[in-house]
Amino acid sequence: MKKKILFIFTNYSTFVKTDFEILSEKHDVIKYQFKPVKGLLKTAVQFIKLKIFLLFNILKFDAVFIWFADYHSFLPVLFSKITGKKSLLVIGGYDVANIPELKYGSLSSGLRKKLTLFSLNNTSLCIPVVENLEKKVQEIAPKAKTKTIYTGYVFDLKEEKRLPKEREKMILTVSITNNRQRFLIKGLDRFRELAEKLPNFQFCIVGVNDEAKPLFNPIPENLVLLPPLNQDELTDYYLKASFYAQFSRSEGLPNALCEAMLYGCIPLGLDVGGIPSAIEKTGLILNEWDINAVIDFIQKNHNKFAREVFSNQIKGKFDLRFRKEKLLNLI
Repeated sequence: MKKKILFIFTNYSTFVKTDFEILSEKHDVIKYQFKPVKGLLKTAVQFIKLKIFLLFNILKFDAVFIWFADYHSFLPVLFSKITGKKSLLVIGGYDVANIPELKYGSLSSGLRKKLTLFSLNNTSLCIPVVENLEKKVQEIAPKAKTKTIYTGYVFDLKEEKRLPKEREKMILTVSITNNRQRFLIKGLDRFRELAEKLPNFQFCIVGVNDEAKPLFNPIPENLVLLPPLNQDELTDYYLKASFYAQFSRSEGLPNALCEAMLYGCIPLGLDVGGIPSAIEKTGLILNEWDINAVIDFIQKNHNKFAREVFSNQIKGKFDLRFRKEKLLNLI
């Protein structure tokens, strides 16, 4: 039976858009954006708008679907609970992060933490995108009901440009970066340090805006900083690079890591968020940052693997059809 779903989000990212399209195939889905703004007054205005919308409209919906637990999830979960509507809350990583020294994560400040924990404990179901996030939810919100459903990919390998095994001595990472917080959260300081220690390899970061470039000073000669690229341009880099690095301090299920593996890059990562779920036994996973262990792995394994190993890992685990089937079964 076709149902009416209220779909609440802050930023209309690729993953959010994908879930909207999945649900819209079978149901009548209405979008509501809680606009991410800075400042208490502007945030209060967004709260008031959302409260008024829910007061007049919540009874029109059969279910509420929310991306991320944060300020914006509190009222939808509360109204759903009061009216007996089903609420589904996707957990992406930021919402269970707490790095106070970087002011990062929904748990990093008092009021925000309370609203986030209420959302986790009172929604009908939390849907973490990877197992490590489910464990985190269970630790911080014991009353929460959880079910992990991976985000997924449509594998359009028209460029199954036959994943060349022999590749340049290049190590790649992708991160849209415009400030110090992002620089540190994504571990780009570690990536820069690695470039200094491995001068015989080319290092490349895609997504660095001009205002963030001074964070890399002095820039090693073998480190290239590129702005955001379109998907075709980025795919060319995935196919050239031998390794892909994900040295994040906090992470959900990293999209670029999965894409890089799909195109045959050897993955390097830390046991943070969804990184180990993507890599599993196909590459390097460190429990903590150890630059010497990374250098040793790179020097021993450049062009040593059949690139299909990494591609098949992603295809077998993160096919979008799996998420589609599971989400639709929940409604």
